[in-house]
Amino acid sequence: MVGRPRNVVVLTEDERAALLLWTRSRTCSQARALRARIVLACEDEPTNTAVAERLGISRDMVGKWRTRFLAERLAGLDEQPRPGRPPAADDDTVAHVLVRTLTPPPPGATRGWSTRSMAAETGLSQSTVSRIWRTYRAQPGARVQVGPRRAWSLPDRAEEAVGLFIAPPVCVLAVTARAGRPGSLRGSGATVAGRLFGQDGDAAHVLAVVSAFAALRGERRREDVPGLHAFVEQVSSAAGSGMSVHLLAYGASGAPDRPDTSGRWHHAPDPEAWTEEAHRFLAAEDRLLREPASRTPRLRDALLTWSTTWTPSAAPFTRVAPPRPAYVIPAICGPGNDSNTPDARTLDHPDLPEAAQITTLDTAPGAPITSDPVVGLLREALLTDGYRPGDRVREAPLAHDLGLSRRIVRAGLRALAEEGMLDQLPGGATAIPDVTAKDVLDLYALRASLGALLMRRIAMLGRDNLAPASAALAEVHAAARDNDHLRIREVDLRYQDALARIADLPQAAHTFERLTARLRMFVTVLDMNYSQACDTIATEDAAVHDALRKADGNEAARLWRVKIERCVRYMIAQLSEDDVAPYLWTTLAGRPRLRPGVPRGGAH
Repeated sequence: MVGRPRNVVVLTEDERAALLLWTRSRTCSQARALRARIVLACEDEPTNTAVAERLGISRDMVGKWRTRFLAERLAGLDEQPRPGRPPAADDDTVAHVLVRTLTPPPPGATRGWSTRSMAAETGLSQSTVSRIWRTYRAQPGARVQVGPRRAWSLPDRAEEAVGLFIAPPVCVLAVTARAGRPGSLRGSGATVAGRLFGQDGDAAHVLAVVSAFAALRGERRREDVPGLHAFVEQVSSAAGSGMSVHLLAYGASGAPDRPDTSGRWHHAPDPEAWTEEAHRFLAAEDRLLREPASRTPRLRDALLTWSTTWTPSAAPFTRVAPPRPAYVIPAICGPGNDSNTPDARTLDHPDLPEAAQITTLDTAPGAPITSDPVVGLLREALLTDGYRPGDRVREAPLAHDLGLSRRIVRAGLRALAEEGMLDQLPGGATAIPDVTAKDVLDLYALRASLGALLMRRIAMLGRDNLAPASAALAEVHAAARDNDHLRIREVDLRYQDALARIADLPQAAHTFERLTARLRMFVTVLDMNYSQACDTIATEDAAVHDALRKADGNEAARLWRVKIERCVRYMIAQLSEDDVAPYLWTTLAGRPRLRPGVPRGGAH
């Protein structure tokens, strides 16, 4: 018997994606997965009999879920209220537990909330608290297994979270990705979550609570979400140049791609999928969980205040990370006293050296002076392993990862401490420098004065001795041409070290290179972003080099001071300290002098 054709099931793209997600998910219940397979089969088969034979189930079951889906679409596949005793935790109780998990744990708790402490706080049983956290995937400190990428997932090259928008049931997470760069550019945990979450090691947990609260308090989807397009414009401005904005959203069916915004939308079919994708975005950032945060981050404070006072008429929650400070900051001594003026050498100046000159050197120009291979391995490990300021460098993990003995690693760390790259602790231990505004001013004040001395000495020696610096400048030129901001911050330091060695002042050069080693660590732990500064750095270096070729030591020293001033102001802008006087650098180091006859604000 063929059977009588039933109502035809026609799926939209979003519905088909959600159903396929349920059939493939490792965390979805078997009952929901079976219902999803029934609806997908109903789209292909016209009769319930054919679907039942295909899936090995009864015709009554097929008819039940076909009818319910046609009546309520995806919502019809959810569990309906069953007869019997009502659950102990209603929606208000669940919302209270979710909001409470955003608050600091009770005194004496070292690892955040537990089911026991939350049960004592809310008056529920431990099993009820555990069931709520498990249902909404919102357990503090829990490791969540995430599934594979889906067609709508965020790109692998997504770098960091910069915005959060909640208007129940709508929830949108904005992340940035480098436009036009293939492959993964993900950095340390501080890079991914830092601008939006601070040092919150439970960033993924916070997003899970946000998702659960929005889904619990939300109503049916709205076609127009007030404030959403303004939020997209804000995160686009905060992303900076060279970055594209990707928006992970659910419940925002009325927010398709718009030609007047730069955001690309990734629509999750349900809150669970949104939470899982947010966990996948942060899954590789385990270093954030090494130590608890010293205080409740500001974003979590804002979310707690908003969710505690939320009503259906409340304004949406909007949080956008502060924009990265621009590298091209006008010099204090006047807009014309930097090296980024029309009269300065540009990147295509004919006098710039070609990269081919590098091949005449035995080693890379400006390479670190320590030639011990073990020290080199340790240096690279410390610069790439995502250490945070103040972290103690553990010998045992480094020895295990590098396949060396602890004695050799200890000697290498001591050598790096002598270079100035690490801080020496009592008992022979070492630590990553803790960067403060005072440390930045101290380091750059020495580099400014010592560098000016070296510039004048190099100008006395003549242009014939500039070959190593010319080769190093060619590397800077190549990195700027490729707009490679990760490489240019290293080759710029190599160019400066190459100049120090040319000066033929061994003690001054050694001191300068120790300062460079410490500066290299500062740049790494602060995760300095020079994406907007490649051309400026190359232009400044070219201007200094041109003054040295002309044997104009005073002009080279002045240009060096301008470059240092720009660098110190940009680095201090990366710090979270609010009490740094804007003109403290000028007070300590003075102002770069103008050339004779050039009015203040004029060109070089």
